[in-house]
Amino acid sequence: MVIKSVIKQTILPQKWLIIDDGSTDKTNEIIKKYEEKYNFITLLKLNREEIDTYYGHRTHVVLAGYREIEKLQYDYLGILDADIGLEPTYYENILNEFDQNPRLGIASGFYVDIVNGKLQEPVRDPDEISTPGAIQVFRRQCYESIGGFQVLEYGGDDTLAETMARMNGWQTRHFNQYQVIHYRPVGQGKGTHILIAKYRAGLSEYVLGTHPLFLLAKSFRRFFLEKPVVLASTARLAGFLSGYFVIKKRDVSDEIIKFIRKEQIQRLWKYASGKHKPST
Repeated sequence: MVIKSVIKQTILPQKWLIIDDGSTDKTNEIIKKYEEKYNFITLLKLNREEIDTYYGHRTHVVLAGYREIEKLQYDYLGILDADIGLEPTYYENILNEFDQNPRLGIASGFYVDIVNGKLQEPVRDPDEISTPGAIQVFRRQCYESIGGFQVLEYGGDDTLAETMARMNGWQTRHFNQYQVIHYRPVGQGKGTHILIAKYRAGLSEYVLGTHPLFLLAKSFRRFFLEKPVVLASTARLAGFLSGYFVIKKRDVSDEIIKFIRKEQIQRLWKYASGKHKPST
C-alpha cells in the first residue's frame, strides 16, 4: 500500500530508501520488483539489532537510512512508516507549505486510523505544533541543526525532534487538511494491546520531562474521548507515574525539559484563558 502511495505522488522523491530490517515474509521480493522499475527506489537491508524496545529499534532504522543519503544534495527529508496510505498530492501540498514559510522546519499532515475496517480519527491535542513521526517531513537545515533523531528507550523521538527544532528557532506544524490513512493505531505494532501502548506513552511523557500538570490536564481531557474510555487515560497516567519509580533518570537534558515545560504551561494558560484558536 505505501509503495503504491508514493509512486503515485505528483512530486516524486529524488531517492527513496525502503528499509527492510529482517522481515520474514516476501517483503524483499516485492520491493525488488519496484526497485527494478523505478530508479529512485533503493532497498536497504539491515540486520535486526538486539535493541530492548520497538521505539529504540525504529529510531536506529531511521538513522541508518539517513547515513545512506546524508551526502546527497537535497532540500527535504521525509520519514514514512510502512502502514501509511497517502493521497497523490500529499508531498506536493507539504512542500508548498514549506515554500510559503521559510521558518517552517518540520511539517506533516494528520492521520486517521483504520480500526475494525472503519475510519477513526484519533484524539489530538487542540493545537497544530505536533507532527506525527510516521509522516514527518523535515527541511534539511532544520534536521541538521538539531543533530537528527535521538534514540529514546520508550519512544518520543519525533516529539523530541520537533521540540529541539523550536528551541533552535524553527516552526513545526501539522496541517489537518492533508489527511493520510494509518492502517495500524500508534503504538500497537506487533499486536501490542492498546492499554500497553497507552502505558508506554505515559512512560515516554515522563522520559521527555512532561510537566505533571500538563499530563494531568491532557489525560482528563481524553478521559471520555479516547477509547477505551477512562482506561486509556488511566493507563497513560499510570505509565507516567511509574516513570518516577521505574526509570527515574531521564534521557534528555535539563535545558530541554525546562523548554518543554515552559511551552506546556503557556499552552495550558492559553487554553484556560480561552485564547486558543483551534487549528484548521
